[in-house]
Amino acid sequence: MTKQYLLLGLATLLLAGCASAGPAQEVRLETNAMTFNTNQIEVKAGRPVKLDLVNTDSVLHDFAIQKIDVKVKAAGHDDHAHADTTDLHVSASAGKTGTVEFTPEAAGTYTYYCTVAGHRDAGMEGQLVVKAS
Repeated sequence: MTKQYLLLGLATLLLAGCASAGPAQEVRLETNAMTFNTNQIEVKAGRPVKLDLVNTDSVLHDFAIQKIDVKVKAAGHDDHAHADTTDLHVSASAGKTGTVEFTPEAAGTYTYYCTVAGHRDAGMEGQLVVKAS
């Protein structure tokens, strides 16, 4: 009987830990005319984020953060050569949407940008602000 209560207690703790993460924070980031539609995104640390990069432009764009402490969930998206130099990356061809799901682990401010040659210099840059939970 005691063993059953112990297992029930463990299961309850595990479920409570999963529930505390909460639902995914959904972010829609659009690109157009060499700009992002916002230069600041706010999310909470420890909660999953689903980021949709919606490319309404006629050329390839991406979203990248060079250094950030995240857990990335595998997602189907178009990738290109710059992905191996960043901790967080998603790209979208012209007229397409790319999605990346991740969980930021630490509070802080992280610069996001488009890695396509010349795009960051043209102003495709912003801040991902991760707030403590």
